[in-house]
Amino acid sequence: MQCNGQLIDWQFLIQLYENNTGRDTETPGLSILHKLKYEHLHLTSFSKMRVDLAVQTLSESVSKALALKFGDKARETTNFIEKMDHFFDCFNVSSFTAGKEKRKPFLAPYHSCNDFRFKFLEEVISYLDQWKESVQGRTGFSVEQKQRMVLSAATDNGIRIIVKSFLELVPLLLRIEGVTAFLSEKLSQDPLEKFFGIQRQQGRANENPTVAQVLKNSQSLRVINSIWIKDLTGNCRGCKRKSYDLESVNLSDLNKPLPKRRRNHSL
Repeated sequence: MQCNGQLIDWQFLIQLYENNTGRDTETPGLSILHKLKYEHLHLTSFSKMRVDLAVQTLSESVSKALALKFGDKARETTNFIEKMDHFFDCFNVSSFTAGKEKRKPFLAPYHSCNDFRFKFLEEVISYLDQWKESVQGRTGFSVEQKQRMVLSAATDNGIRIIVKSFLELVPLLLRIEGVTAFLSEKLSQDPLEKFFGIQRQQGRANENPTVAQVLKNSQSLRVINSIWIKDLTGNCRGCKRKSYDLESVNLSDLNKPLPKRRRNHSL
């Protein structure tokens, strides 16, 4: 991809990783990118779907390392990764303290309709428009070549839909009487995707279940969830919580003392 005449190139990340882990580094044994591994850069058809790899690769620490290593040569790659990191943070506000604990203002809760992140999201749309205009203005390239210089149409439209919907919904919620804060992670559709994923697993090879089959599978899930302690991380590997989901635990059982062992007095 290209933006403003400069490459947004994956090779910059590969070179950065090899320099960071290789013997030619200026500080052997020390790493500035401890989370960046081989699997982040050499993707398979399965690993391309892992959100955690994308978030760790398109992160603020990687953008700063690129700026330190390549400088102006990788300016657009650095700028793109930094914007994506802030973009992810805007939609992943999960607690009231994460912003201070991680020293990332973009992870702070939304309190005001004049939050600075709303302006940033508008700048993301302007950035995409400017990117497309700079590519369309270039001469000597075919239509297919120009399409490869920008984000895919599906990705571009998805970002625009998410941003515009978010900019309409969140200020509307914050204007409601009694609403003093909002956590953007609550808008995540991951639980819905997980539910339909389980429905597909229950149906096996049946790709067109009837209403009766869906209701039967849903009833089975309710019975299982009532006696099952959920995994803390699940299959997404991202949301690591320090406590169990209390909805899956019978609190009355937690207050009962453990059964005492009977002493055997016979010798």
